[in-house]
Amino acid sequence: MGDWRHLAALSWAERQLLVRAALMLVHARFTVASTGFRPAAASEPAKSSVTAEPPDLARARAIARLVAVAAARLPLRLACLHRSVVLWRLLQREGIACELRLGARRGAEALEAHAWVECGGVALGEDDAHLATFAAFAAALAPPGGTTPPDACALTPRDPRRARTVSRRN
Repeated sequence: MGDWRHLAALSWAERQLLVRAALMLVHARFTVASTGFRPAAASEPAKSSVTAEPPDLARARAIARLVAVAAARLPLRLACLHRSVVLWRLLQREGIACELRLGARRGAEALEAHAWVECGGVALGEDDAHLATFAAFAAALAPPGGTTPPDACALTPRDPRRARTVSRRN
């Protein structure tokens, strides 16, 4: 019953955003594997170069919370990449400057990867201690349709043998 009270407490705009996030998460779950990602710029530092105003950061955090709620309620197994791509797209639609980031770490048996969204250098909806265990790739990523130079190379390995060695833990 508590979920219904929380839903009733949301504004209509927040409810619409929650539904949009849920639909986008389902779409991302089935299409991200076939989507390539490219570096946003070859010379960007690992730290976020995007600045955000305090109202934008507060709005970005609210949207990240709604994406997390939608992801938790769907009967699908969603990876951090699905959630991050959806959050990145929603923030982009709102006109909030943000970056889609990827990082990796060596796990006990395999390479582990993680995706997150940064707004003004702040990782949205992430535990700082957990995030600190990943080394961020040097460049932010942009899914197709983002602001990416056309000559940028793809970062996603297309070799299925290599794809199996990456852990799917989040």
